[in-house]
Amino acid sequence: MAVLEVTGRKVLGVRHIDYFMLPFDGKGRIDKKGWTRRLHVALEPPPSVLKGVYPEQVIDARHRFMKRRYDHEFKWEPSRRVEEAIVAAVFG
Repeated sequence: MAVLEVTGRKVLGVRHIDYFMLPFDGKGRIDKKGWTRRLHVALEPPPSVLKGVYPEQVIDARHRFMKRRYDHEFKWEPSRRVEEAIVAAVFG
């Protein structure tokens, strides 16, 4: 996913690129089960929604672990060289 700086339909630059992996099935289609799992991990309710469920002395750190899990399972970080090649391939 790329965030671009655009003026008058002309791309001025790339502001940010977010790299993530999409799961595909044997037929080359997005794997619904993997996609659903990705959404489940990404949309885990934040601790503020669950406030009051646990005693005050218990720190609910599930969101930190879910973010780590999401980053580990669904995101990747390209090398500088790969990122430059992607930008060059897309924008010339």
